[in-house]
Amino acid sequence: MDYDSTDTNWEKVGTGLQKYLSIMKLVKNTNIRTNAEFQKRFNGFYRIRQRPRLFYDLLYEYLEANKNRTVSFEQTLNFFYQKLGRFEPSFSSKIVATINPNYPVWDSAVLRNLNLKIPGYNLDKKIRFTKIVKTYDNIMGWYSDFLKTKQAQDMIWLFDNNMGDTNITDIKKIDLILWQTRV
Repeated sequence: MDYDSTDTNWEKVGTGLQKYLSIMKLVKNTNIRTNAEFQKRFNGFYRIRQRPRLFYDLLYEYLEANKNRTVSFEQTLNFFYQKLGRFEPSFSSKIVATINPNYPVWDSAVLRNLNLKIPGYNLDKKIRFTKIVKTYDNIMGWYSDFLKTKQAQDMIWLFDNNMGDTNITDIKKIDLILWQTRV
């Protein structure tokens, strides 16, 4: 990945960081299924819009039921497929990453920055499921490898220097930077 810190909007990173911190505080201390403030913040931060009520009900019910458990991307992806009949890789990753901040988010900006593509909708469902899981594994693998590099350490240093002591994972720091970097 070619990263130029001058392409990062640190003001937007700071705004995103504050939203993220408020979500993470609320997730531990509230009933996600019923807390409208949490839901509004989560929807806004992750840009969840114009979904049927069933989608929101399932999302917050699943997040509440699993917020203190270990759940995988694959389990979460399968849950939404079983309930809705479609794959929700982005939202599945956001749930998993909210439960465990050491997991990255599947996001269009992250995919673009990592040169990854969403597996085609025309594929057989089982093949598409496998390819989506493989794509997420590739995202996780990239983070694992990238966090060992000097470039990642420089980005984390820049984040800490610009944002101060935030007590968030290095993966979240990189996520927040990638979401606000024009590459």
